Amino acid sequence: MAPNLNLNDDNSLFNFVVKQGNGVKGLVDLGLTEVPGRYIQPPHLRMNKQEVAGSLENMTIDLSELDGPNHEQVVKAIVHASETLGFFQVVNHGVPLEVLGSLIVTAHQFFDQPVEKKAVYLKEVSPGRLVKYGTSFAPENEKALEWKDVLSMIYTNDADARESWPNDCT
Repeated sequence: MAPNLNLNDDNSLFNFVVKQGNGVKGLVDLGLTEVPGRYIQPPHLRMNKQEVAGSLENMTIDLSELDGPNHEQVVKAIVHASETLGFFQVVNHGVPLEVLGSLIVTAHQFFDQPVEKKAVYLKEVSPGRLVKYGTSFAPENEKALEWKDVLSMIYTNDADARESWPNDCT
């Protein structure tokens, strides 16, 4: 276990995961055998499985229809999936498989780095406004932390992207 980390103490856990930048990967790397309570959604806030079961067939959205006569149907499907499930899969998006593969390799490069290198991009201290690293969008306000680590980039143009992207992840 990491020094000064008490998984049963919300402040200790929050500092380790969010403030120090260890993220969920840092918890997993410790060899956890169960999910800490801070990550478990209170029962009254969980999705009702019966209510969303009918939505599962609408999880795949064909983006090739977005620019055609079915535009409104595609938009409604995206809204519905977002509101009921919180996620969906898109197909026929036009992004080449090579680009997607490169993105996966790059993500592994970033998240496999030591915490000191990732922490440079924490939302509060990132050297630029375009690239941010974190574990939740607003962890200070969440009743349950999200079981994910995120590297996000606001794309403005290719030059800004090349300048802002972490050097170790190209």
